[in-house]
Amino acid sequence: MLRRRAIRISLSLLGCTAFAAPAHAYLDPGTGSIILQSILAGIAVAMGVLRLYWYKLKALFTGKSAPAESRDGPDADAQNKS
Repeated sequence: MLRRRAIRISLSLLGCTAFAAPAHAYLDPGTGSIILQSILAGIAVAMGVLRLYWYKLKALFTGKSAPAESRDGPDADAQNKS
């Protein structure tokens, strides 16, 4: 049953791509620049998130507890002082 469904889906996708008409689309140089900026922004965000949660991830895999600063957040000292 599952195999038949997979075969049907595969054949449907193959049929859709085999009979697709050309798009005749134009991509100007600005489009490539936007795509490159999006990729670089995604990498920067991933690095920022990794840096933010590094000690928690490290503690998860090593079994040690995370330092107090990473558990409370980076601004915990500033909030406690005021």
